[in-house]
Amino acid sequence: MPSSERANLPRWTGQRGFFEIWFVVVLDTGGDRAWWLRYTLFTPAPGAPGEPRATVWAAAFDCASADRPAVALKSIHPASAFTALSPSGVRIGDSELAPGRCHGQVASGEHAIAWDLRISQEGKAPVRREPRGISLLPLPTNVAHVHDDLVFDGTVTVDGERFEVKGAPGLQKHLWGHRRLEELTWLYCPRFREDPDARLEAMMVRAERKAGHPRLAPIYLRTGDAKHTFHELPSMLFTRVSSPTTGELSFSAASATVGMKGRAWCDPRTLVGYLYRDPKGWDVRVAQSDVARCEVELFSRPHPFAPWRPTKTLTSTVGALEFHAPEPVPGVRYIPWDGTEAGPEPELALGDASARETG
Repeated sequence: MPSSERANLPRWTGQRGFFEIWFVVVLDTGGDRAWWLRYTLFTPAPGAPGEPRATVWAAAFDCASADRPAVALKSIHPASAFTALSPSGVRIGDSELAPGRCHGQVASGEHAIAWDLRISQEGKAPVRREPRGISLLPLPTNVAHVHDDLVFDGTVTVDGERFEVKGAPGLQKHLWGHRRLEELTWLYCPRFREDPDARLEAMMVRAERKAGHPRLAPIYLRTGDAKHTFHELPSMLFTRVSSPTTGELSFSAASATVGMKGRAWCDPRTLVGYLYRDPKGWDVRVAQSDVARCEVELFSRPHPFAPWRPTKTLTSTVGALEFHAPEPVPGVRYIPWDGTEAGPEPELALGDASARETG
């Protein structure tokens, strides 16, 4: 079995207090449209409310649409609707993600999203965007970066409007664990105007918001000249990722002789929101836009005591941007945990704070 198929194999064996996620990002080459598709399993911890469930999530982003810049939906199924497909696919109801293909549909209220996509993934092995050896630790959330540099072809239909998807770049990841991360920011840019080989992925993550839990900020940058491993130690000690305002991200990194800084942003109208539940019963809010833009400046110097000199500027054509935190992003409407489309914030939407404290 190829390593990518092994990385996608389900980890759920019926245990309580567990979640598992397979998601796909599809970015239109022009940068005006994008689609995000997510297949999940969830079982509450013993004593926590709720029943095991399988869920299909979908979001469509369209910068060219004034009245529909973003649509986000989900469908909720019993856990029995989940099927593991051979060799390494998953099915929830009539929605599937398998090697070389991805299809499904979600509808709620007046909105509907359906997709039927072929995935070019020959020779695409899992990649690593975190420090070496971290997967050997007993982490609350695990991630497999199953496929990078994927190409998608097919169709996506949003509220009856059909879009042809041709040569769209994207990725696919697989996550699983027993505890949600309380704080996370993620940026993914697979296309830059000045350098067709350039790729960027940046993250800021903090497992828990309490003393002794540091913020880690791995940044991976590849250009046509080199791979810059700011996601490895010791370089990761000098990375910085922050969100100065709604829908914006700033980041920087440096090694002894190479430095970078940049910003990413999106139109706040294109942010969609979801409530993700921890198996213990508390919630984290997620806001995302997959029609983000990014600018990166690169610097170099011949030795650590020399001044920095600019070497290259990169501007992205496509990008995905996410913000995870217990508190809401201003202006974003969130899909409640038990809802299927965005609506008014439910009472106690932040979940049980005491459950989060005890982990």
